[in-house]
Amino acid sequence: MLKSISFIAAMAMALPASAETLRLATSADYPPWESVNSAGAMTGFDIDVGNAICQKIEADCQWTNQAYDGLIPALEAGQYDIVISAVSITEARLQRIAFSAPYAQAPASFGTAGDKFADVSGSADLTSVLSGKVVGVQGSSIFEGLVANNFPDAQIKTYERADQIIADLGIGRLDAAVLETTSWASMAEANPGANLKTFGPQLAFSDYPELGDGIGLGFQKSNEALKARVDAAIADLLADGTIAALSETWFGFDATP
Repeated sequence: MLKSISFIAAMAMALPASAETLRLATSADYPPWESVNSAGAMTGFDIDVGNAICQKIEADCQWTNQAYDGLIPALEAGQYDIVISAVSITEARLQRIAFSAPYAQAPASFGTAGDKFADVSGSADLTSVLSGKVVGVQGSSIFEGLVANNFPDAQIKTYERADQIIADLGIGRLDAAVLETTSWASMAEANPGANLKTFGPQLAFSDYPELGDGIGLGFQKSNEALKARVDAAIADLLADGTIAALSETWFGFDATP
């Protein structure tokens, strides 16, 4: 995996002794967005973006790793101040929580183990080949609705964590799965025995509105003051190229909106 640009040392030096503590939650099973490294530390694009935002607003990041499908309920319950975990901004989610301005865009792709769908190219091919197939998605992710709405003849199997999806692909319990395109290469590198390969066209918001209007940080609806501060920090970090540089480091391209 590409190495992170670390903000930890800079934050320790830059923050005042009385810095505000913000509770950030992520589901660290989705490289290169967020994962846990061999030293047991959370790392990834979202971790670096979150740390950069905290530095910009002079706050101390307190990170928690928990399952993706519990992030929004825990945020609503007041357990966290912010969730940042490649969470796409959708109308359904906006009924429950507030979002920052988007800081990234992320197309999605279907993937499988081996070459069974190597000849699939267009969207029409996807509809045909996925009919009757078991497709893995992360529970409460945008991909659950994407598959249900656009590939109704597929059998959806939901998982708590993305690494569980990859494990079941590798042993043949799933025919296919859908993840952000940026995650497939990292998953393949981390699981060489699974022989992971993407197939078909990239899935973009223009064709699949379920993918949402960019990726943002989530807040309780009542926390308008924090959202405003974070929006200002994101604007600065987009303008000065910080987030673009981080996305180049982690993804190999500029994923900013």
